[in-house]
Amino acid sequence: MSDSELLELQMQGKDWRALDKALVTFFREQQKLPAALALLIGQCSFALAQGHLCLPLKRMPQQSEQEWQALMALYPDLFQLSEDNNQPFVYANNALYMRRYFSYQQQIALYLEQSNERSQKLRQAINPALLNQLLEPLFPATAATSAAPDWQRLSCAIAASSSFSVITGGPGTGKTTTVVKLLLVLQQLQQQQGAAPLTIQLAAPTGKAAVRLRSSIRTTLDKLPASAEIKSQVPTEVSTLHKLLGARAQSRQFKQNALEPLALDLLVVDEASMLDVELMAALLSALPAHARLILLGDKDQLASVEAGALMAELCQWAEQGHYWPVTVDWLNQLSFAAVPELLISQQGKALEQQIGMLRVSHRFDPQSGIAKLATAVNNGQSAEVTAICQADYADLQYLEAAEVRQLKQFVLTGQVKSQIKDAAGFSFYLQTVAQSPALDASEQAIENWAQQVLTDFSAFQLLCAVRQGPFGVEQVNLSVEKMLHQAGLIQQTSQQSSQWYAGRPVMVTQNDYALGLMNGDVGICLLRPYQGKLMLAVAFASEDSSKAVRWVLPSRLQQVETAYAITVHKSQGSEFRHAVLVLPDHFSPVLTRELIYTGITRAAKLFSLVCAKPDLLALAIEQKVQRYGAVRL
Repeated sequence: MSDSELLELQMQGKDWRALDKALVTFFREQQKLPAALALLIGQCSFALAQGHLCLPLKRMPQQSEQEWQALMALYPDLFQLSEDNNQPFVYANNALYMRRYFSYQQQIALYLEQSNERSQKLRQAINPALLNQLLEPLFPATAATSAAPDWQRLSCAIAASSSFSVITGGPGTGKTTTVVKLLLVLQQLQQQQGAAPLTIQLAAPTGKAAVRLRSSIRTTLDKLPASAEIKSQVPTEVSTLHKLLGARAQSRQFKQNALEPLALDLLVVDEASMLDVELMAALLSALPAHARLILLGDKDQLASVEAGALMAELCQWAEQGHYWPVTVDWLNQLSFAAVPELLISQQGKALEQQIGMLRVSHRFDPQSGIAKLATAVNNGQSAEVTAICQADYADLQYLEAAEVRQLKQFVLTGQVKSQIKDAAGFSFYLQTVAQSPALDASEQAIENWAQQVLTDFSAFQLLCAVRQGPFGVEQVNLSVEKMLHQAGLIQQTSQQSSQWYAGRPVMVTQNDYALGLMNGDVGICLLRPYQGKLMLAVAFASEDSSKAVRWVLPSRLQQVETAYAITVHKSQGSEFRHAVLVLPDHFSPVLTRELIYTGITRAAKLFSLVCAKPDLLALAIEQKVQRYGAVRL
């Protein structure tokens, strides 16, 4: 097939987005491009939609790499091959980039290189004996630490001596606990040196992740052995990154940038797997030169929705350690047990010396079904996954989607096995919704009720891999509404899934800066008392610690959708007592090992899998996310 025929096929087909097609049309008209280069530009744009930073030329076999370079060289105003004249496309690393994303990649890579140098100087300046003294009460020796290193303690030590650091680990490994202890240690170091306390900011990519982090930090801080003075120097307020940076409506720009940097000494960002390269670049631009940056997250979770796989790339060797012998000598001075030799490598990169991985989960018993399932998925053991799903674990349920009667019972009660504990269906939170306070109830009583509804709603959540089809978000939400209406739990009867009614959960689908709501925020529509009457209002968890919830009138919420079921991507940063993963009945490119793992690890107590075709589960586990582009040098 000729280049012209291939181009026409893409321009008329459904793969390319309207944006990709418009870009091709624009440059063809402006530059009189041949079909081959128009195809190259279209595919480069489409690659971004798939999460890639660039288009490797090996993915375009119509020409050899030399032939592509020769073609691009004929249009020096369009393609940068050597001299930089701010062309819209950049050829580098045997791939084609859109300039903006090439710039993001280079900016992050430069920051990592510079942070390596700063971190080495910082580590040399820290007295291990003093650091040990500060770590001791926060990470006391136990029977377990005599046999293996306390990775919370060592990750804390790594971050304390790094300009930039990453603390990664699976669910329940103690990332929040570790970072709270780290902040106490750093403030005590400041005190020992006679310096002013550090100005610390805490942030997360989404509102719900921010609220969850705030709650975890407060709970953790209360339990730790430290003076009230030092504890008061650890912040408990958490902001979304967009709010922290000062997002501008209808713009990709932020108020805080290189010219107006953030006023802080240290920034902690939780749920860093959700960070895309554009947001990371904006964050680095706004970071003062002297400030430290600490990323927390699970390297095995889904990558960001937008381009890049930042956390996975930064932590690609975390499992193996790749610590230099000199790093291990330093860590062993701070540990009750020596770092295993398997984690030592002379060939390790400088970045690995700034990464701590937490290796023990305190949420799940290693012998629990959820723990075994998550491990088997991460290891790509599809046969083992099937065996675990079909075994008799008290914290796992496997449900064939074809059994409609069972599905209805499941939606209401969350239970298909009689011996299962911690099960909760949607009837659990809807019972709380029905317990509306009296018309003359105090505002505090109304807020407490709304907060309890939001808490109870998080007890059970359906997670879908796809949006369309019988097992996609849209259809599942309609089906659930019908089941709940038939059971008399809600008054919704419309099949448009857009009516407002008491109990309707909604998710914000687009940032609304006027309301202070971000994409992914979840609220519940409630019939609340107001001035002696009942009115519908939507309750959202408040980022402001002085208020339990914030109320928004339904008429002001233009970009929301019903959220009995949400995509796995949208669930990141959340935890549910009972998480349910609903797989589609057909293969989709989004079905990957990372998606299955992320769905499983949203569960705190109980995980259920609704599987229409078991073969698809094995296929998904064999498929790992691969994104082109690299921010590491």
